[in-house]
Amino acid sequence: MNMFKTFRFCAPVLALAMAAALPALPQGKGKAGGGDNDPDRVITGGGLPAGWAVRTDRGSADQEKVSEAGGTFHFVMGPAGTFYNAGWTKKGDYKFSARVTQQKAPSHPTSYGIAFGGANLADPNQTYTYFLVRQAGEFFISNREGATTATQVNWTAHPAIQKQTADGKQVNTLSVETKGTEVIFSVNGQEVKRLPKAGLHVDGLYGFRIGHNIDVDVDQVVK
Repeated sequence: MNMFKTFRFCAPVLALAMAAALPALPQGKGKAGGGDNDPDRVITGGGLPAGWAVRTDRGSADQEKVSEAGGTFHFVMGPAGTFYNAGWTKKGDYKFSARVTQQKAPSHPTSYGIAFGGANLADPNQTYTYFLVRQAGEFFISNREGATTATQVNWTAHPAIQKQTADGKQVNTLSVETKGTEVIFSVNGQEVKRLPKAGLHVDGLYGFRIGHNIDVDVDQVVK
């Protein structure tokens, strides 16, 4: 139905495999994507910072416009995508956190957040775990397993999550910490969930998972 593709925007261009056809799941199922009734907007002048790659839910990487300045990443999204950098990897016990700011209200609930434990992100057998929030003050945790997803925590409201405000903004700091046999998920410094490490993808690439048709800033990255 929808195509996932990975492109690399750096010089020199590294050899990356083209992504296989993968179905995009509806937003209510936890994917930071969209449906046929809300097509991806057209982005002009798209591109990524040097060293970064994206696996888009459909379309191509030039439909995303991402810039980085002073430690802040600014995402102007067409299709949803998972963003990663070959130099960003972790294993064992670690902590990864970032503040994510929705700049204006989306046309429908759209999720965004962080991803970690990534492997084979350019290939059909991609795997990673992602931790998202959305406008109503809810969070979601899922594994990506090739062409499918495996929900670990379905959309759950939590008072620690700041909701979208009247001006359309939403600001939350998401954190994942691997500690021994557990993984601790926190928002704004408050734990929202703790899961067994064995059931998640933990070691590997980490980065960001951003929904379609949305403008998001990411800063205060602790890596």
